[in-house]
Amino acid sequence: MSQIDNNTQEHLDNLANVIDEKIEKASKASVDNAKNEVDEVVKGEVENLVNKFNEGNEALNKRLDAIEVENKKNNFNKTFASKKEVFADAISKSESLKAMQNGTTGNASMELKGDVLISSDFSGASSSRDATGVQTVDGIKKDPSNITNMLGIIPVGSTNSNVIRFVKESAYTDNAAATAEGSAPSDSEFQLTAEDAVVQKIASIMTISQEMLDDTPALSSYLSQRIPSKLNTVIDDQLIGGSGSSPNLKGLLNGGTAFVTGASGAFYQSIDNAQELDVLYVALNQLALANYAANGILLNPTDFHKIALLKDTTNEYLRGNSIISADGFLRINGVPVFLNNKLAAGKFIVGDFAQGSQVWQNEGVKVDFGYEDSDNFSKYLVSVRGIARLAHSIYLPNAYVQGTFSTAKTAIETP
Repeated sequence: MSQIDNNTQEHLDNLANVIDEKIEKASKASVDNAKNEVDEVVKGEVENLVNKFNEGNEALNKRLDAIEVENKKNNFNKTFASKKEVFADAISKSESLKAMQNGTTGNASMELKGDVLISSDFSGASSSRDATGVQTVDGIKKDPSNITNMLGIIPVGSTNSNVIRFVKESAYTDNAAATAEGSAPSDSEFQLTAEDAVVQKIASIMTISQEMLDDTPALSSYLSQRIPSKLNTVIDDQLIGGSGSSPNLKGLLNGGTAFVTGASGAFYQSIDNAQELDVLYVALNQLALANYAANGILLNPTDFHKIALLKDTTNEYLRGNSIISADGFLRINGVPVFLNNKLAAGKFIVGDFAQGSQVWQNEGVKVDFGYEDSDNFSKYLVSVRGIARLAHSIYLPNAYVQGTFSTAKTAIETP
């Protein structure tokens, strides 16, 4: 109720008090007067006061009715022609703003309803949309990194050294044979070689303002997640195709065994209308001949989906039951398929990832924040550094078969 309505009510209350006093006086007079004759003057005063009370009460009821009607009107959505009208309406309704103007409070607020937005004002994401406030969604939205990280496929160990040395069998002459009684067996020979895998550094750094770090919600956690994911993408690139020359790791394309394209190949020039799926089956066979059982096929997403779409001359899919999805994995002939964009389209790696190689981490992927870079402290800047130090030991090159689909198809295609 407004201040005016409060004054009116107070006035009516005062009239009621005066009436009560007059009635009490008349009642006392009637007791004193055995003939119950009431003083006509007092009676006339009471009647006048009662009439005034009724008139005032009627005026108050009319005012309350008008307020109720006005409130009902205000419950309907109001259409505004511009943001100026939106603000003007909000200011006129702000009781706290009126209190501040009256000096009873030192601050004020006003409410801008979302249902009074003017769509013509908000054609895009701009500051003009802030006229009615913005609801913020938690977090920072971003595209994902690689579908599958190689650190999740290749076994990972830890080290405190900067060089990993391992001994591998580089040659073996097997002269084991059935031997007649009294005859000497032929000597078998083997050769061992020590190989080193050097720990290399993969790093990234960026500089941002301290204000940005302080004022942007979730930026610190975003960087702590995003930088490692980007480093992992570079690690994938190194573990797949690294040259092995410092500061590069040796990748599987350079450390694995090539798909046999010559006449010694088991399926050399023996498959009609050879396709990518045929190449993978031949690679699986090459591993099996070397006594390995493949537990992973690494493909570029484009090549996998190309295989899934292969059709014969009658427009029927070639894959049959060869490609299935089970227990969260895509599979070809039961072997899990891993998709990675860092393996170039047109190439493939089929391998025994469980024992063929190992990644060694001297310093796990981590993110540091610091002022120490250059003149960061004086300029109130923060350097954000992501770093990983690791080595890749390829123990058994024959545990991997790698190649190019186009070359492999030509090799196994019938003349």
